[in-house]
Amino acid sequence: MTSSVRITEVIDRAPVSRFQWRVIAICLALAFADGFNVLSIGYAIPSLANSYGVPPADFSIVVMAALVGEILSNFLIAPLADRYGRKRIMGLGILVFGLAALPSFFATSVLALAVCRFVAGLGIGAAVPNGFALGNEYSPSRLKATTVTVLSSGTAVGGLVVGLIASRVVPMHGGEALLLVAGIVPLTILVGTWRWLPESVEFLAKAGRTTKVASILDKIDTRTPHSADTEYLLPPQPVGARVAALFVRGRATLTVLIWSMMFFALFGSYFVLSWLATILTDNGVQDSAALLATSLATLGGIVGALVLGVAMDRTRIGVAAAVLGPLATIASVSLLAWISTGGGSTVAVGALCFTLGFGAIGLAAALTSVAAQAYPTAVRATGIGWAFGVSRMGGLFAPALGGALLATSMASSTVLLLSAIPAAIAGVLVVCFAVTLRRRKGSGGPVDVESSSASVLVSG
Repeated sequence: MTSSVRITEVIDRAPVSRFQWRVIAICLALAFADGFNVLSIGYAIPSLANSYGVPPADFSIVVMAALVGEILSNFLIAPLADRYGRKRIMGLGILVFGLAALPSFFATSVLALAVCRFVAGLGIGAAVPNGFALGNEYSPSRLKATTVTVLSSGTAVGGLVVGLIASRVVPMHGGEALLLVAGIVPLTILVGTWRWLPESVEFLAKAGRTTKVASILDKIDTRTPHSADTEYLLPPQPVGARVAALFVRGRATLTVLIWSMMFFALFGSYFVLSWLATILTDNGVQDSAALLATSLATLGGIVGALVLGVAMDRTRIGVAAAVLGPLATIASVSLLAWISTGGGSTVAVGALCFTLGFGAIGLAAALTSVAAQAYPTAVRATGIGWAFGVSRMGGLFAPALGGALLATSMASSTVLLLSAIPAAIAGVLVVCFAVTLRRRKGSGGPVDVESSSASVLVSG
């Protein structure tokens, strides 16, 4: 008699294997490359402005081009992985990303650099959401939120490391050299991706490649042999347009809440952190102390992502634990606005900036795990890609709004206080999402396809 196996149960009951840790490590390296590349341009602009003979403000089109490319890719290219496989789209994205970033070294005009950054954005926008999807799929349920927030923290680590490298590379070799390094990093990761990164085991099962499924499950659960003749149980697969599938089977409300949460979380993060050093110096904080405080905010974001991810996994309140992020943000910006105008100590400013990063960056990272878990395998890349795209729109508009407010001669402390508004909205949305989820589970209604008891059979 042919046996049947539910893939998610195999992953859940087995200890996390070396094979799974390797998958997560490669996805983490990809997130690191994303953060490294995105923030590299900010450190390179002053040097590039001198080289090109133009004012730094002219480089705003370069920053916007990268974000627009990433958003378009999140919406249009990343979802193709649901049809063609995670690994294939990730590899293609990394290749485009790296090959577009390398010519930045040779660009001699703002327009040429903007084109390079736009194409690089297309590449990273396709690769990163699928890296998060793959890391989620190879993690047991008890660690899914932690895994995805660790991946999110990799982006912040990349931003932190590029700052340290920039302080050495840019003075000696110019901003062009830093952009060259930012292109080499993803190409290096590509080698590891193609050789060591597996395809999604659930995608392989859906495609009927049961021999490969059995081989992968043997690496995850070494105690139980798996056979290609086994019937592998998968959740029911959505039909029709993949984007439309995000709004059926009770997912419409949850999808809208996820998009809204991630939009306001990233909007709030970019709104305050893009101008944090400027706001602090406007309020009398020394330049060196302001730069250190900004770095501490990034470090706080890394810690916040890990803490909130673990809290969402290990506490009874689950997703609602993410509300700690908005609370930390509101408290820290309120105190910063107060003590910075009164000449607060460098230690106090640094501590509050760390707390601000913990709340603002940590929340944006933690909510990524919600998007990764909310959708079934067949539309997971679509769900994450669209959630990323919507959230990046917040990151696109927020710095421009912050700059416009500062340009009106509004007090910088007031601008700082205004950043509490998107944080508060994100916090309310987190609570609404948690309550909606709890009510649906309590009523036995549809929460997501993965939690359904129905399955389809895939056999060799």
